[in-house]
Amino acid sequence: EEEQVVTLSHLGYIKRLPLNTYRAQNRGGRGVSGGQSREEDFIEHFFVASTHAYLLLITNRGQLYWLRVIDIPEGSRTSPGRHIKQVLELKEEEHISGVIPVRHLDAEAVATEGLQLLMVTRRGLIKKTGLDQYCRPKKGGIIGIALEEGDTLIGVKMVRPNDEVILSTHRGMSIRFDETDVRPTGRGTYGVKGISLVSDDVVVGVVVTSPDGMLLSVCAKGYGKCTPFGPNHVGEVVEDEVDAIGTGNGSDGAAKLAVADAASHPDFSDVVVKLAEADAPSTDDQTPLADDTEETRSSMVYRKQRRGGKGIRDIRTSDRNGPVVTSLAVSGDDDVMLITSSGMVTRIHVNTIRITGRNTQGVKLVNLKEGDTVKSLARIARDDTPETETNGEPIG
Repeated sequence: EEEQVVTLSHLGYIKRLPLNTYRAQNRGGRGVSGGQSREEDFIEHFFVASTHAYLLLITNRGQLYWLRVIDIPEGSRTSPGRHIKQVLELKEEEHISGVIPVRHLDAEAVATEGLQLLMVTRRGLIKKTGLDQYCRPKKGGIIGIALEEGDTLIGVKMVRPNDEVILSTHRGMSIRFDETDVRPTGRGTYGVKGISLVSDDVVVGVVVTSPDGMLLSVCAKGYGKCTPFGPNHVGEVVEDEVDAIGTGNGSDGAAKLAVADAASHPDFSDVVVKLAEADAPSTDDQTPLADDTEETRSSMVYRKQRRGGKGIRDIRTSDRNGPVVTSLAVSGDDDVMLITSSGMVTRIHVNTIRITGRNTQGVKLVNLKEGDTVKSLARIARDDTPETETNGEPIG
């Protein structure tokens, strides 16, 4: 048994190499190259795992594959690796939508850990199934989720008891709810409604919240914003309060009550301070929120709701912004990559993006040529192998 570094690039190139390749220098060094790749490619997933561990890979068609770390082609530090379609028997137009590293496939032990896979589809359906239900791998994969005609899987997350998740949509809406709102079901079942979508709206992102993290939402025309999640377990709002908080319409009393409840949480003041002290440059119509006012507090509320609601406004999808491409859970130490339809790749430090509240247009993240649009967004995997490593657990 040996510790390995496993990398999977944005374009689907995978490899493994011994962990000591990355430990060859002291902290504070300049680092070593993690692999050469095409100009538009970059490492999106970076794991430290034992050769006895497994990767669980789920595709846009809801098919689930297991890959033993020992069976991943070993590469050199500078090689790009082998394409995932040369390693797994993927079907035409099938691509990886999520990767989860696990230590073992002992169903009984996994069940006692309480780990669940949370899967989300483009049409707003969500399904939660115990990880132990997926511990009998087959060469051609197994059904991870049953999909309706025309629907696709857009994301999968590992959740633990009392986690909270946020779904984000193409038209700038978002909904936050507790994972316990989703009843566990069997492996080959359909999902239940996670968010009520209007007209042509679709879900484009799913994240698990963390009190110290932020939601980064990026639109097609190169604009985006970061908004802190705020503390977990800050009560719920009923459906008729959503408009009051999310769009400024409806009952002011309901909105004030919701904000007051969130503000009573001991961590909430830290969120307001982060917003007030944000000093990255603002552009266009973005007005800084400089003090701890009721307006500031209201804009910072990602209120927890019940699963299946309409959600609240996260970012304005105006003519200037265009629709939301995706959303990510990030921290100030992260870097992200924006990829455009013309193949342009831009790397952005999250700490240069101004922190703003919800229901704003955000700021310009990248200058686009006429006709070009943002196609996808990904967080760049960290490759500094922190001291707190766990076999099979993702870095960062």
